[in-house]
Amino acid sequence: MIGTLIGLVLALASVVLGLTVRHAPPALDEGLRQDAVELGAGFVHASTVVSFVLSPGLATIALVSLALRAFLAKDLLLARCAVLLAVCWSTVFARYWYQRVRPIEFPKWAYPSGHVTAVTAVAFTAVVLCAWLARRHLRLAVVAGCAAVLVTAASRVVLEMHWFTDTVGAVLAVVGVGLVVSRALGLVPVGVVSRREQS
Repeated sequence: MIGTLIGLVLALASVVLGLTVRHAPPALDEGLRQDAVELGAGFVHASTVVSFVLSPGLATIALVSLALRAFLAKDLLLARCAVLLAVCWSTVFARYWYQRVRPIEFPKWAYPSGHVTAVTAVAFTAVVLCAWLARRHLRLAVVAGCAAVLVTAASRVVLEMHWFTDTVGAVLAVVGVGLVVSRALGLVPVGVVSRREQS
């Protein structure tokens, strides 16, 4: 119940943030954009690689893999996780409501960041799945997921594809919706011990 409440608060925070920044970037966004511009070519190249690897393509591969595995193995847990990933990732469509302009000219809206939404959705789903199937590695999954999200967010700001608040809004929306949907799908509370850990 508490997780659901936290999820609703986070999702609402994403909406409030989006409505607040959609017409004009705050000083924080402008300042971080200027700092990113001054970082130099090395950071730009690294950010390009990160944005290529940690991208919506990763979410596509993860979703197709989960759905296919769930279908072939008739595994309800994997099926529910596929639904969780899909719903979390779909929060990116809110950008058509906010219609925020990007720092540079680009034909897609800025808020929330598509890359950060995709990577956060994969990370959140991976943590939930790890909690069910390999709980002893849960802390590692959380750390790795958070690191992937942070690196992705930084790369999008460095490349001037997004404002900083675009990335924050994406994380708030995905985690908020993820907590609510996890509860609705029966993924929380997590099973005490998985079959794999019993063997």
